[in-house]
Amino acid sequence: AHTGSSVLCVRFSNKSNYLASAGDDACVCVFAKTLHDWNRIKLCRGHGLDVIDLAWAPDDSHLVSCSLDSATPIIVWKIDTEGIICNPFRILGQTIHTSTVKGVTFDPAGSYLASSGDDPAVCIWRAHDDWGLEARIDSGIFRQWKDDDASTQSLFRRISWSTDGAFVVATNAIVKNKHVASTISREGWAVAGSNQLTAGAANLVGHKQPVVVSRHS
Repeated sequence: AHTGSSVLCVRFSNKSNYLASAGDDACVCVFAKTLHDWNRIKLCRGHGLDVIDLAWAPDDSHLVSCSLDSATPIIVWKIDTEGIICNPFRILGQTIHTSTVKGVTFDPAGSYLASSGDDPAVCIWRAHDDWGLEARIDSGIFRQWKDDDASTQSLFRRISWSTDGAFVVATNAIVKNKHVASTISREGWAVAGSNQLTAGAANLVGHKQPVVVSRHS
């Protein structure tokens, strides 16, 4: 599928009938489950560089991929009624994210898509209608990529929503010189420790190096 290339991400669809993989060949492969095997049904081309993360919409109606490519940082692939992915349905983040995008995730209701980049910023997109920008969260605690500072560098900024949809857990943050995962409240999109009302948002401590992935059970 990703011949001669490294696979950087795999994601099962929520109904477990599809499996998507992403690689440094700039491609996304989608496999369908058969009785005894998984067969590739689609090779999705649209990105120009490594594809870093994938996210399925809760109803599996869309697959989203993000890449190091600034021309197509986020691609929304639409799944039709027969389970076939067509050409890129939407391209997001071209003028909003000012650096590479390294993480994407849907909220549990499928109303919003969150993306995280090296800007550093977390962007919230409306996952319906115009797929427009709902909010851009550029808190001072998110670390910006610096070529001369290895502590800021990470291949992934994979983020996640809480199961109740109340918080986004963002990665690669730092508070008082400690590496943390930082929660962003859905109420006002406030970051823990900001001057806004955070409505229970918190910073999760314990790592000695940058946090690169967050996942809710």
